[in-house]
Amino acid sequence: MLEAARTTKGLPIRIPKEGMVMIPHSDRSRRSLELHTVSEWSESLWARICPVYEASFPEHIRKPERIVRNMMTKMDAFLHEGTLDAATCSMALTGLSADSRLLIIDYLAVLPAFRGRGAGRETVRAIADWAVRTYGVQGLLIEAEADDSEIGRGRTRFWQSCGFEATEYVHSYIWVPEKYRAMLLDLQPESTPADRKLPRDGRRLFDDIEAFHKASFAR
Repeated sequence: MLEAARTTKGLPIRIPKEGMVMIPHSDRSRRSLELHTVSEWSESLWARICPVYEASFPEHIRKPERIVRNMMTKMDAFLHEGTLDAATCSMALTGLSADSRLLIIDYLAVLPAFRGRGAGRETVRAIADWAVRTYGVQGLLIEAEADDSEIGRGRTRFWQSCGFEATEYVHSYIWVPEKYRAMLLDLQPESTPADRKLPRDGRRLFDDIEAFHKASFAR
C-alpha cells in the first residue's frame, strides 16, 4: 500500500480522498518534499532508501533487513521515503505503539548530500501530518542518544527544532553501549483533558519503546 503526502516550507498540505495534492498558489514556485509511505514490504522502495539508512547508522545500531521485513509483516510498521525533485533525500522506519496513540520513529535519516537544507524537519512534519490524518495518533515518540558530545547535542537540537521535548530519564540497553533519552512531539489539542494527556515520564515512554522493539524481534 503506497501513500503520499507533501509539505511546502513547513506548511502541511492535506490530501483529499481523491488523492490529489493541493498546493497553495503562493507556494507553487518553492521546492517541496514528497513523502511516500508503505505499510507492506516493498523491494523497490527499500532499494531506494537503504543507501540512506546505511550511510546514516553504524551496523551495530541498524536493524537488519530481515528484521525490518518481519516488522512490516507482523506489526503496524511503515517505511517512508522523502523525495525532493523526484530524488530520494530521506527515509524513516516507524510503527504504532500498542495503544495506537503514538507513532514511534525507529529510524529517521537524511542523505548526506541533502543535510542542512531542512529536509529532515520537512520529513518529520510530513510524517506527523500523515500519522494524524491516517491513524489519528496523538504524538510522535523517538529515543535519542543521550550523548553530551557536540554531535550528540546537535542531534538533540535537531529534534527540538522539530518540536520534540526531551525527558529526563536516561535508558540503557544491554546489547548496545549507547544510552538513550525519550523525546516526545505532542500533537494533542490544548483542550485535551488532563487524564488523557500524553505522559512526560521517560520511564513510561520507554515502556512503549521497549514493547515496540520486542515485537520487532519476535519470531
